[in-house]
Amino acid sequence: MAVISDIHSNIYALEAVLQDIQKRKNIDEIICLGDVVGYYPYPNECIDLVKENCSLILLGNHDAGVIQSEPQFCFNPTAWEMIVFTQKNLTKKNYDWLTSLPRKRVLEKNKKKMYLVHGSPFSTFDYFQAYSKKSYISMLEEAYEKIKTDFLMVGHTHMPVIVKTKKITFVNPGSVGQPRQGVPGADYAIVDLSSSKATLIHLDYDYSPLQEHMKKLKLPESLINRLDRGI
Repeated sequence: MAVISDIHSNIYALEAVLQDIQKRKNIDEIICLGDVVGYYPYPNECIDLVKENCSLILLGNHDAGVIQSEPQFCFNPTAWEMIVFTQKNLTKKNYDWLTSLPRKRVLEKNKKKMYLVHGSPFSTFDYFQAYSKKSYISMLEEAYEKIKTDFLMVGHTHMPVIVKTKKITFVNPGSVGQPRQGVPGADYAIVDLSSSKATLIHLDYDYSPLQEHMKKLKLPESLINRLDRGI
């Protein structure tokens, strides 16, 4: 299984990830943990590809902003500018599709239970993030008592992380469209449910056409430049 998240309307990154997944013969499905849109200018193209390739897609906070179920004050001005851009450019069909996305799901496959949410099992759009393995383990122990699943998979932070305890495996695949760990490129994860093994994948791709297109549209320079820095 491949797990992707935080595409953010970056079609070049999404295409690179899907091409890499297709080369791997051991991946039977793709799950998307949300934020298909936001930040970058290809919302319809990304939605169409995700619908075509993913067996499950969750609602992210930027997706929720576009369909007006997450208020403006939850976003910084640059993020909100691109939410408004997305609202203006999204087809009605894709807008309606965003409104149908679930905020969380619990799935069982190969006798393993997975809790899937964009942000946190404690609140849909909160950050599930720590700055040491010890802190992650403490958070996971608390989360396990709430969800009682073999896996917890989240996105939202754009930071790829895998942490295992005796009871639960935590996977954040990072961001397809806007990495924030200081390395330009695209990130996703591969999860083997039978062995409870998870692997982070980082890809290089050419994002310069995206940057040029954004310059022509006079979209925020900060979003253009951060692709070079991976932050």
